[in-house]
Amino acid sequence: MTDSGVRKYAVVLTFLLVASACSNGMETTTTAAPITAPVPPAPVVATLIGQADQPMAMVNRPNSDGFFLAEREGRIRTGDISGNGSLIVGETVLDLTEWITTTGEGGLLGLTISKTGHELFVNYTGTDWVSRVSAYPLVDGRPVTGKEGGRPLLEVAQPFSNHNGGHLLIDGDGHLLVGFGDGGLAGDPWGHGQDTSTLLGAILRINPTAVDGRPYQIPLDNPFVDDHSGTRPEILAYGLRNPWRFDLDPSTGDLWIADVGQDHFEEIDFLPAVHYTVGADFGWKFMEGTREFAGSANDGHRIPVHEYFHGNDGRCSIIGGVIVRAGNLEGLDGAFLYSDFCDGRIRALLPDGSDWADHDLGAVVELPVSFSRASDGTIYVLSATGGIFRLDSLGSPN
Repeated sequence: MTDSGVRKYAVVLTFLLVASACSNGMETTTTAAPITAPVPPAPVVATLIGQADQPMAMVNRPNSDGFFLAEREGRIRTGDISGNGSLIVGETVLDLTEWITTTGEGGLLGLTISKTGHELFVNYTGTDWVSRVSAYPLVDGRPVTGKEGGRPLLEVAQPFSNHNGGHLLIDGDGHLLVGFGDGGLAGDPWGHGQDTSTLLGAILRINPTAVDGRPYQIPLDNPFVDDHSGTRPEILAYGLRNPWRFDLDPSTGDLWIADVGQDHFEEIDFLPAVHYTVGADFGWKFMEGTREFAGSANDGHRIPVHEYFHGNDGRCSIIGGVIVRAGNLEGLDGAFLYSDFCDGRIRALLPDGSDWADHDLGAVVELPVSFSRASDGTIYVLSATGGIFRLDSLGSPN
């Protein structure tokens, strides 16, 4: 492992310690297409509103302003905003700790709610080092517990203890997006990032409805639904190292991905919704960001809309990210918010003519691990320290 690889591994250890205290016929589109003039964003403050045990993900409960909150060890708890704006973390409504490992980068890593509000989906690392995506029925807004793992949707073996991915999202059609890393270690030794016969190193898109004994269906507009070369039809995008977190723009359906880098570069990738039928190869491990890493990239691979170098500014591992829509953050509509695990600074990628500008918003969250956008547009940041923070605008930059 290179020095940078050792550094990245050390970051993972830091997380654990602190938390306990694609492609034929593809179009080459290099960037999203900003169409608005830059508007200086207002500074942002991160306000601590609650505390949980290693929070990993937070989503609104169905027909409620309250939340489900996933804790890394395997508990899903309720969260409700009080009259003074604090988050009251309440009872455990689902406990999967018996079946989850938190070794390495394992744990309960993602959760989301079906479009109908009738199912809760979870993504966790099993004690046998198999990533499992399962569904639990929701009755009166609460998961109905039963046998281990609920209704199984996907099982993917993890060869190493890092790069599990784990994020889950529901798109506008009610399809489930699932993120998996390349399976781990340094440099993708098994080549999963470019191997479309595996579900690793990819973002998947499935219809989570069970039909005729099959746990899920393949959306007919998936890019590889008619591919007979061995490519998995679940794949929406591949060539990803560790898409730890990603987001769908609620206004456009465009996909924004924060992909954790290897030795030098962290990157933000973009796939417009109109290209879902084409799919995307984001280049790993041929490319790390816009630089060659191991070999030469395929024709038509997509380059990041933004990257940054592991220099002397204290950054090490990108933590994405959400698109701002509505909410209370001035001058940030349409921005992609993200941070870095090591420096914790909250940043925004905003349109700047024909390019994108990176803005430091002034707020800092120690050891951020995830973002959450509530149904009212409010943005929250979850920290490995246990803190749950709300982002607020400090006022007009003028």
